[in-house]
Amino acid sequence: MSTDRIFELVNAIAFFSWLVLFIIPYSKVVQRVLLNLVVGGLSGYYTYLFATSFDPTAFSEFSTLEGLMGLFTSKEAVLMGWVHYLAFDLVAGIFIARDAEKEGFSSRILPLFLLPCFMAGPLGWFAYFITKVIRNRGRGH
Repeated sequence: MSTDRIFELVNAIAFFSWLVLFIIPYSKVVQRVLLNLVVGGLSGYYTYLFATSFDPTAFSEFSTLEGLMGLFTSKEAVLMGWVHYLAFDLVAGIFIARDAEKEGFSSRILPLFLLPCFMAGPLGWFAYFITKVIRNRGRGH
């Protein structure tokens, strides 16, 4: 399968996973399936890409921005980085859903955190974190 086709496939998997998380964020079954199957599958594919296309001598390139940019000159390297983002952003979204339920957030407010987490992981994480801190301060925690 071509790198372009795999890119389309992992994007579709991520999109539909996030859609399910948006619709039923507090479902333990959904959370387990997304974490074990989707994140597990993305992580397995990432591991395959890493093992088959990453040059171990390139670790020194991580020490400079210029070197890091040079690592992402092939489609396979960019796909590997993208799969990394997809997997960890989904982990962050699942964590937000789990923590928000424990904290007593309404599931109706979760899209305010999950959407930015889907689009730009740390942004959604930060929005949730700040909201939780402010909410808990107001409650005297």
